[in-house]
Amino acid sequence: GKAAPGFVLAAIASDDAEQNLFSGPDAKSLPDSRLGLASFLTDVSHGAGPLAARVIVNRLWHHHFGRGIVATPNDLGTQGDPASHPELLEWLANRLVENRWSLKSIHRLIVTSAVYRQSGAVDEANLAKDPDNTLLWHRRPLRLEGEAIRDALLAASGMLNTAMYGRAGLDVKSPRRSVYLNVKRSEPIGFLQVFDQPEPVQPVGARGVATVPTQALTMMNSPFVRSAAESLAKRAIAADPQASDAAAIDSCFIAAIARPPTTTEQEGFAKLLTTRGGDGDPAARQAAL
Repeated sequence: GKAAPGFVLAAIASDDAEQNLFSGPDAKSLPDSRLGLASFLTDVSHGAGPLAARVIVNRLWHHHFGRGIVATPNDLGTQGDPASHPELLEWLANRLVENRWSLKSIHRLIVTSAVYRQSGAVDEANLAKDPDNTLLWHRRPLRLEGEAIRDALLAASGMLNTAMYGRAGLDVKSPRRSVYLNVKRSEPIGFLQVFDQPEPVQPVGARGVATVPTQALTMMNSPFVRSAAESLAKRAIAADPQASDAAAIDSCFIAAIARPPTTTEQEGFAKLLTTRGGDGDPAARQAAL
């Protein structure tokens, strides 16, 4: 027979609560069972609200710190890791509910906190006591995700299209942000796979972190990276066609890594431009740049 809508009973306060979650304020059945699901997920008195609140704030913490208060974001049960700071998890979950389930309020709370703004300096005594930084005594460097690397390349090259919404297809060279790229199991985007994009065949709570030669080779030889480099050179020349080599190098550095080159870097790149830039040939100079 047809299965009726229902909930995981272990997440409901009582057997009677299930029927109430499918009813509106007038005690009549809801026109759409999905409304009942929404009630179930956010009801902190009778439904799964307490669990849902803990799960989502743990994922936000994981996003900002590289590891959740519970290190197994897909399992906050007895099979997962225990919370490193259970009182903090509980407090954040309560704040989320008090703020009408506003995720932005929790993001703001985390990024303006003292623990988020810590230095990355490592103290040897603390390192000996807590080598995994479970107690968050310093800022742990976080690996950039493949999507962020791709977006940064587009932004530095001047190719990024910041339009909101819609789809970008499956072409890695699309100027749209990576969040709009299609995800198709049979046609993965190789550039993102190299930088640990999860396989879309199963839920992945925490991305794997790999350091492999193909990542460096991709950044040197990928047609997408090469086209971004060419666009960065065009951007530097377009800003000032009469700019000296030093000014063009400065422009590229500031666009790519948000700082001017050091004296050693400036000298090295100037030598490269002189050697490969040809004798006054604009095309050769642009290729070298």
